[in-house]
Amino acid sequence: MLKRESVQSIDIGCEITSDVIGWYGDVMNRNEAKKGKFTKWFFDTSLAGDCQLDIDSGNPVLSPDDYYNKVDLDITNKEWAKNLSFTECNLWFFPYCNNKHYIMICVNIKAERFEVLDSLRHKDFEKTYKSMAERVVQYAINYMKTQFADRTVRWERFSWFKLEKVTQPDQISCGMYVIRWMRHWEGKYNSALTKDWKRIDLINEERECLMLDIILDEENLERERIMKEATKYCNMKNKKK
Repeated sequence: MLKRESVQSIDIGCEITSDVIGWYGDVMNRNEAKKGKFTKWFFDTSLAGDCQLDIDSGNPVLSPDDYYNKVDLDITNKEWAKNLSFTECNLWFFPYCNNKHYIMICVNIKAERFEVLDSLRHKDFEKTYKSMAERVVQYAINYMKTQFADRTVRWERFSWFKLEKVTQPDQISCGMYVIRWMRHWEGKYNSALTKDWKRIDLINEERECLMLDIILDEENLERERIMKEATKYCNMKNKKK
């Protein structure tokens, strides 16, 4: 459920919230379900956060068992996700927020890589993100073993990969980059991810497209009302507008 303040965070000059990223992941999963099989799966931002260490104890916030239960609950609560196989899923996306900066951790089964997509290309990745990313990956691996019972995945052969060609032009658009990766990342660079995306005006256009996606989403309870109001407005004479 997206609240008003979360939707307003998509506006130009604002930092989008975790709720928006989580909602968009849900949309992407629904699109995968319509194909009848999952080749990608998009996790909620809270799941990566649950892998963090408790400040007082130094232990993970959730135990591995609690983590798996939470993932299973998130999946089984979605009517469209029931009875669908994950054995063909090659890309698993884990958006993660650290100190108000969003990055994407992607487990690429086919390429045998753990991919870190960071729009600020932090030079101190080893110090700032590596240990956290490793925990996310370990939790993901343990969970995937329950989904890939009939599939051989040689986790010991996986390497780390960091995105190097994308740099955001400001300090507030990292969430939009995460959504862009959800849409276009296939384990390699493409023009949708690199070309001209350093321009603020194109990022702002992406914000407008995201807002339209929310309005037209099939699960938007306000969709029909908004569409009626928009139609009514379009039919008004220019003077009244």
